[in-house]
Amino acid sequence: MIVLVVSNPAAFSGQGSIILLEYIDENAAMKAARRIAQETGRSVTVRNEDMRVIGTIPAASTR
Repeated sequence: MIVLVVSNPAAFSGQGSIILLEYIDENAAMKAARRIAQETGRSVTVRNEDMRVIGTIPAASTR
């Protein structure tokens, strides 16, 4: 299992928000993470089942 964590630290008065998506394939998870970061302007962290970071996609500029 691979988990995507989409975070928005500015949401909810600075308390942040997290959305979790589960994937089995690491390449598919990284592709989805890049797309989510690009579309939302949020950073996305990809973690394995032990919650170790596989990769982090920085927040994309939405300007």
